[in-house]
Amino acid sequence: MKDTLDSYQKWKSLQSHWDDDDFLKSLTPLMKLRYKRLDEKVEAILAENFAKAGGKPLLIDAGCGRGEFALFLKKKWGNMEPWNYLGFEPSKEQLNQRDIPTLGLGFAQATAEQIPLQDMSAQGLLIKEALDHCYDPSKVFAEAKRLLKPGGVLVVTITNDKSYFKRLLPMINNAHKAKQTDHLYFFGPDDLKKLAEGALFDRVSVETYNYLKFPRVLEIALGWLGEPLNRVLLSLTDAIGKVLLPGMGGGIILKAYSKE
Repeated sequence: MKDTLDSYQKWKSLQSHWDDDDFLKSLTPLMKLRYKRLDEKVEAILAENFAKAGGKPLLIDAGCGRGEFALFLKKKWGNMEPWNYLGFEPSKEQLNQRDIPTLGLGFAQATAEQIPLQDMSAQGLLIKEALDHCYDPSKVFAEAKRLLKPGGVLVVTITNDKSYFKRLLPMINNAHKAKQTDHLYFFGPDDLKKLAEGALFDRVSVETYNYLKFPRVLEIALGWLGEPLNRVLLSLTDAIGKVLLPGMGGGIILKAYSKE
């Protein structure tokens, strides 16, 4: 209990008012493409599940930040909105600076641990690059389980603390982690799987991706090659990495389903 309270106090002092301006300014073209590919992967997972549900399913985007994924959906959908979207974000700064005025049911302030909706409200729940910012990951998974309808899907994406490049340079990785005030936790694939199974999710699976990793100066240089070629490089290194270094890509995608 004390650990949870300590995590909450740390979260409250550092992240309840989080603003990611500096991070966004630091992104290289290759990193922006990585996030774009992630949006595409997440949308494909959700679309597959939602197609089976029928109607106009609700997606909860927990820890939606500035609404980056909502903007991606808007660009893909145009004037049509096949899903209902509802974004929750604890930081007022992020909500006030969001990338899109509204989408679907809009945006509201709330933590992923306490979402003010009834049980079994949604067909899908997304926690995209946000779980390491939460103060109680176990409670986040329990809340997701409560909110999902039978057969609904939980998608969690996060940086992989067990990636091959972090394992190669453990001292540098540990020093970098010690300086990160924006992350309260660090996860590997097995950590996420245990959290989902502990919350009694069904058909839990994890995959890693983003095996291409270079020093920042080289990643900036790769940006000059353009998006089409960089997509080929990212796809090729992912295909090779999944065979040679399973579970050690730079990012993790978890899929877990509520029992039908």
